[in-house]
Amino acid sequence: MKTPGIIAAAAILAATACSSSTLSTSADYDRSVNFSKYRTFSYLDVQHLHDELVGRRVHQALTDALQARGLQENNISPDLWFAPHVRLTRETEIHTYDTGWGYGWRWRRPGRTVATVEQIPVGTLIVDLVDATRMELVWRGTATATFGPDATPAEKEEALSRAIARMLAGFPPS
Repeated sequence: MKTPGIIAAAAILAATACSSSTLSTSADYDRSVNFSKYRTFSYLDVQHLHDELVGRRVHQALTDALQARGLQENNISPDLWFAPHVRLTRETEIHTYDTGWGYGWRWRRPGRTVATVEQIPVGTLIVDLVDATRMELVWRGTATATFGPDATPAEKEEALSRAIARMLAGFPPS
C-alpha cells in the first residue's frame, strides 16, 4: 500500500545530505506496552502530499528500518499502524555586519550596515506507531532537519535512511 500521506517527508529529511544540515531526533513511548508482541506493520494514510517520489522514498526507508528490526509488512491485519506526518516550513535567517566602531551611541563612528537574508528549508518527519487492535498511540519518533535544496536523489535517499535509522535507534523499547 503506497500512501501519499508520507510523500513530502523525503523533501524534509532526504535533503539532509548537504554538509550544512543539522539533524535532531527524539522518541517517546508508552512504558506500559509490551513491544515484543508486535510482529507486523502497515501504513496509515493520515496526510495527503503531492510528491510521489518522496513518498516512495519515505515508505521504502521506513520499511527497510522496520524489517531490520524483525517486523514484517502486513497490509491485511497488522499489529501496528505506522502513521508518518510531514511538516515543511522555511526559516528566514538575517545576517548583519556593521562597519562602524566605538562604544555606545555617543562614541560610535558612523559606518555602513550590510544585511543578507537567507531562506533555509526546515522539515520535520513524525512517525506515530498505533496499536492496530486498541487504536492507541504507543510510540512516536521525530526527526527534524535543516537542509539545502540542492541535494541529489541519491543523497536524499541516503540522508532519509540515516535520519529514520537514527530516529528508530531505540526501537523497540526494552
